[in-house]
Amino acid sequence: MRRMLQPKWWVLHLFVLAAVLVMMRLGLWQWHRANSGHGGIQNYAYAFQWPVFAVFAIVLWVKTLQEESRRDPDSPVDHRPPQQRVDAEIIRRPGLVIGVSAPPATAGAAEDDPEVAAWNARLAALSNADAAVENRGR
Repeated sequence: MRRMLQPKWWVLHLFVLAAVLVMMRLGLWQWHRANSGHGGIQNYAYAFQWPVFAVFAIVLWVKTLQEESRRDPDSPVDHRPPQQRVDAEIIRRPGLVIGVSAPPATAGAAEDDPEVAAWNARLAALSNADAAVENRGR
């Protein structure tokens, strides 16, 4: 928690406080505008929308502080994106996508699947037909 009181954090604390105050003021302005002669339902919607934005900013700020307090200050920061699994497959059930599973990488996994083997055979046949057409044109 002591880290959150350092000068760089004070700037961020003040920014979030100012943003929340501005959002609340905008909500109040929209409320007064809705109650005026020129106001309408859209102004009422904005009057409720701005405080929701302020609450969202507060929740996001609290989550950021919690995450930062859990982080080890001495650990190195790795800015690289996590490695993506190329061989992940989506588990499908009728009408729903349930999740993603990554099977262990095996050398002959693609040849074991009859659907993949049929597709590869179709692609090979198309490639051979295309090559035959090119050879006839020469």
